[in-house]
Amino acid sequence: MGARVSSGGPSSAARNFVGVDVSKSWVDIADTGGRKARVDNNVAALIGVFTGSWSREACANMVCEATGGYERALMQVADALGLPLRRIHPNRARAFAKARTRLAKTDAIDAETLAAFAAFTVDEETLPHKSPQQQELAEMVSRLGQLKDQRQSESCRAKQAEGEMVRASLKAMLDFLEEQIVAVQKAIDAAIAADPVLARNARLLRSCKGIGPQTAQAILAFLPEIGTLNRRRIAALVGVAPITRRSGSSMNAAHIEGGRKHLRDILFMAALTASTHNPPCKTFYNRLRTNGKPHKVALIALTRKLVTTLNAIIKSQKPFKTA
Repeated sequence: MGARVSSGGPSSAARNFVGVDVSKSWVDIADTGGRKARVDNNVAALIGVFTGSWSREACANMVCEATGGYERALMQVADALGLPLRRIHPNRARAFAKARTRLAKTDAIDAETLAAFAAFTVDEETLPHKSPQQQELAEMVSRLGQLKDQRQSESCRAKQAEGEMVRASLKAMLDFLEEQIVAVQKAIDAAIAADPVLARNARLLRSCKGIGPQTAQAILAFLPEIGTLNRRRIAALVGVAPITRRSGSSMNAAHIEGGRKHLRDILFMAALTASTHNPPCKTFYNRLRTNGKPHKVALIALTRKLVTTLNAIIKSQKPFKTA
């Protein structure tokens, strides 16, 4: 599929904003100057359009939705060409479209909506993209989690199975899954050891009691922004920052919301361990409990403190200090 570009307005505005709707086979591109294009979803086609018919110098902000992987070619091109690409959650884009009463949904309309969203969020902080090494690590850590989930499911089935054939099938599957888990874990360890930055950051993270090897690899895989943001932003990114809900005379308690749930669950369990075995964390947790905070509230607060502490460790490149 070749590029199809139509001109619907000026293309050299001083502050132009671009929206990119990503599909499996192609991407639709639109900007606030009225231009539209559809190109193949591959690196060569994207480089061609952004270095040819579209001027990257005029782009003040570019937005695409997270699609689960189809946006990787676009992110690679954005990094190579220095494009200010921001990847957002699809829920944000849809809520923005509804606020603009754009209820129709096609690839071209979505690209226009994303261009408007890019203009609306131009002053929003742009998070760093994953490096190829971090992307590969994230895939392997995700695969490890999938294999462990399958092992748990098969183990539960094995406890209920009575027939000899079914038990034999389950045992064979469990043996295979165990082999795969060991192989993927070795690949993860090798990938971290082979990259000086990942290896150093893994050692720094593990200097904090409560952070084991698998928690450290999850942080490196799913929180590449660690060490680059301030404590409030990193807490919000994980989803452990309290969100205030107050309106008129209503005074509701603050609650956590959003963020990266899978990573938050892992860090919550790390905080549970730290509340017993990490002296500063134990003191912090016990003080909250003494002040009347429920167990779960105190653990969430400790999780937030743990996240901000780890962020400071990576930012300063200094190991955890007990005192």
